[in-house]
Amino acid sequence: MNGFLAYLIGIVVFLVGIGISIGLHEIGHLWPAKRFGARVTKYMIGFGPTLWSKRTEETEYGIKLLPLGGFIAISGMFPPRPTGQERKPDGWLRSWVEQARKQQLDQDGNYDETKAFYRLSIPKRIVIMLGGPTMNLILGSVLILAALSGIGGYQNGNKVTTVLPCVFTSYTQTACLSGDVKSPAGVAGLKSGDVITALNGKPVTMWAPVQEQLLAHPSAPIRLTVLRGSKSVDVVVKPAVKPRPIYDDVSGVAKTDSAGNVVLAPRGLLGIQLNSVRAPFGVDHSVAYMGYTLGSTFKMIGQLPQQVGQLAVTTFTGGKRSANGPVSVVGIGMISGQIVDNNSIDLAGKTATLLMILGSLNYALFAFNLIPLLPLDGGHVLSAAVEGVRNFGYKLRNKKIPGPMDTARLVPLTMVMWVLLMGLSVLVIIADVVNPVALG
Repeated sequence: MNGFLAYLIGIVVFLVGIGISIGLHEIGHLWPAKRFGARVTKYMIGFGPTLWSKRTEETEYGIKLLPLGGFIAISGMFPPRPTGQERKPDGWLRSWVEQARKQQLDQDGNYDETKAFYRLSIPKRIVIMLGGPTMNLILGSVLILAALSGIGGYQNGNKVTTVLPCVFTSYTQTACLSGDVKSPAGVAGLKSGDVITALNGKPVTMWAPVQEQLLAHPSAPIRLTVLRGSKSVDVVVKPAVKPRPIYDDVSGVAKTDSAGNVVLAPRGLLGIQLNSVRAPFGVDHSVAYMGYTLGSTFKMIGQLPQQVGQLAVTTFTGGKRSANGPVSVVGIGMISGQIVDNNSIDLAGKTATLLMILGSLNYALFAFNLIPLLPLDGGHVLSAAVEGVRNFGYKLRNKKIPGPMDTARLVPLTMVMWVLLMGLSVLVIIADVVNPVALG
């Protein structure tokens, strides 16, 4: 396939994937809103000029030019001005608030105000706002499960490709030294080409069960049944026990202590190399990886101010960019194009990698939208929760519960957040263009 065409296909696949992710996020808001009787006037994927739209009953569905997000418009997001505040607002902040309220009223037009968002119960408002992130969480989990437990990844198989002459004393060695012990597999009579079919009498098709045995009982002899040509042969191997790094079962990264040193533990070693085959991972592994990815995503968001500062420095100084920092849709699209254009990756590998990218992106959308600041979904959830606590306090004191909280007062904070979010988006896009994340 032509390199440019493959690169373009990767970008298009990613754009379709992110479009579906955004669309489902907004459906997560739309469906409960309509279910609870709220009036939804718009359902849009993207921002900017409208490319296509269609009106059905009271809702306009459409696609906009820039696939950088989406939104639904629900009537009555701001309650009417509280009674007793009918006077003309003084001060620019109050004017800002009233201008936002007027825009909301103009956008809503005349409608049955029993369908207003602010009239819904607090639990219903919270469900509507959590619906979008929840859809991203579900979609991300499905994509990761499809990649890991559907397609799988390369793992050690059960065919011996090489019997090494020795077992290295240190894990940093690259060649045998005079003090190294002979390969236990060679001493026991294992040969290149042997296919391991059973461990201690139990059938195996991959190396993982043998590896687990060597980790759990490093010095215990093991009986391997191997297929050698057309014959089945039993071989008893006494492992050599050497200190080796402990790897995280999910991420595959070597564990380190507080000082950054690699943690070592005794491990049973046979002194062989095995074939590498693509095979699905167990569902338990996929679920564990989901937890690991979610944890890493929340950790990155918690470090976002620091990450943004580092990104700004590397962008404008040309320094090496962290692969664990924020990446825009432009950058991820470029990475997707490079993956599809990489001839060293087979079709299954490309598909699994793209699914993992989209799954991780949906997890990022889930976590980012839970930040308790407007205009993000988490900000709306927090506002509803604060109103609920306020109302509970009034009930405890046997006082009349006032009307809904005037969320329009938060418009100045929302505007500041919009400016910050847009600034962050521009910075990350510039970084992705001038100093993209390096693969590998």
